Amino acid sequence: MSQYDAIVIGSGHNGLIAANYLADAGKKVLVVERRSRIGGATVTEEFLPGFRASSCSYVSGLLHRKILKDLELHRSGLRLYQTDVGASNVLRDGRHLFLFNELGRTLREMDRVAPGEADRLTAFGLRLERFAQIFNQWLLVDEPPSLDEVVATFIDSGEQDLFTEFFTYSGLDLVDRYFESDIVKGLLMFTAMVSVWGGPRTPGWAYVYGHHAIGEYDGHMGQFAFPRGGMGSIAESLATRGRARGVEVLTDAAVQRITTTKGAVAGLVLADGREFTAPFVLSNADPQRTLLGMVDGADLPDEYRVGAERFDARGSMARVLLALDALPDFVGLPPGEGPQHRGLTILGAEVEAFERVSDAQRYGRIPDDFPIEFIIQSVHDDTMAPPGKHVLSTGIQQLPFELAEGTWDTEKGRFTARVLDVLETYSPGIKDRVIGTHTITPLDLDREYGLPQGNIFHGAMTLGQMFDARPVPGWGSYRTPVAGLYLCGAGTHPGGGVIGAPGHNAAHALLRDEAAGGWSPSREPSGRAVGRAPLLQRLMSRPAVRKVGLTLAKQPGIGKAADRFSKR
Repeated sequence: MSQYDAIVIGSGHNGLIAANYLADAGKKVLVVERRSRIGGATVTEEFLPGFRASSCSYVSGLLHRKILKDLELHRSGLRLYQTDVGASNVLRDGRHLFLFNELGRTLREMDRVAPGEADRLTAFGLRLERFAQIFNQWLLVDEPPSLDEVVATFIDSGEQDLFTEFFTYSGLDLVDRYFESDIVKGLLMFTAMVSVWGGPRTPGWAYVYGHHAIGEYDGHMGQFAFPRGGMGSIAESLATRGRARGVEVLTDAAVQRITTTKGAVAGLVLADGREFTAPFVLSNADPQRTLLGMVDGADLPDEYRVGAERFDARGSMARVLLALDALPDFVGLPPGEGPQHRGLTILGAEVEAFERVSDAQRYGRIPDDFPIEFIIQSVHDDTMAPPGKHVLSTGIQQLPFELAEGTWDTEKGRFTARVLDVLETYSPGIKDRVIGTHTITPLDLDREYGLPQGNIFHGAMTLGQMFDARPVPGWGSYRTPVAGLYLCGAGTHPGGGVIGAPGHNAAHALLRDEAAGGWSPSREPSGRAVGRAPLLQRLMSRPAVRKVGLTLAKQPGIGKAADRFSKR
């Protein structure tokens, strides 16, 4: 037996972030990883010789700036960068929309596709920024607020309507309230359909949009970056930093059970029989795998165990990775490299398309047609593919985890062929450029990467499963009834995406509890009302002032200056 101060189960980014903060506090930390490589769902893998891709998450737009600052990951090899493009929507009729990382270019593009949409985008952006000003106070907290506290804070801030919009609306209700163009609505709608069970008209999914949109890169809200070398570079930099501070990382180390003594953590036993002791264990695995699979049921109160069993993990997706011998062309766009190759592109992002896919999901069917998201990181990162070759990484959302006929193992080949058929309708000739493919189904996400039912968030991001109710109400999210056992994965507050907050918060919860000799729920409200919106926001909310501001921002030189001024 080996003795540690804390053991972390899982080397996903949240687990490694927790390990780093505990090591910085002087703890002797062990990280155990079931797979043969670190990273969990934040991983880069070679799927064909010379062709590498981010297997699960593939852009970095949520990783919290405080964590980046605290851990100085650039000193451990992490290189984040942007291209000029954010997101794109390409439709079969040849219409297209590009959102750039420069404000002026985006405003001009919005007016190109639909006069007046630039003004509506600005109005929406001001509301989104106001939402972030209130909500962001709860991202890095070791004791999440209750829903009652969140509602009260929005009301006290004079923004009850804002709470209603972003927590109770459907995705369609949200975009309909601000926009008129179908191609704009479709592109924004995609963000609300990521790993959800439902469709554009399902109440509550507006929050999934808000969760992604209030992320940032380099101070710019709603933007993302690419890590050079793929998303695995984030995990590698965290592991490098942790090891330099004494963190031990074991791979091929599946956990059989978490051991306890008199209702408190004693350590854990691996599947191969090795045993380690520690007074604290933090699990980056999903809540149900941890609480229902690794913990003895006798150690959990009945009510808590039932709450864990009821945690809703529905909402699956899949990836098909393509090795290409040349860059693909797309309908309605000139041949050769263009904005559609440099950012996150959605093919066929239309409200009714998402609705049809959700109907198939409900009945356990693989849809005949579907929107496809993709990135081609090899265009701007030469570590991802051989010279002159490319990797097209696709994502297909709103898929059923359980199929009405067959299983994902039996249907994988047919699904891959269907994805290629759909791609061919947007990119004629792409099949002739395919060297090879690799498909990751919802079942693969669950079985290989530990994402329950293929849900990248470890559990649905619904109002009843947020804040202190994620994953079980009444336990401060990270704590459990087993003294010394903490949850630090995406199934805790504030949820999924490569945000890092669960790992940060769980480590700080542990350290606070240790210093206090235990945990008792705070009775003090954890939210604070936010005062009036900043002057610039208030001015830009006036249509006449906004019109002048937009006219200026659309000018190339002034637009770039506005980008610098708008940094948070």
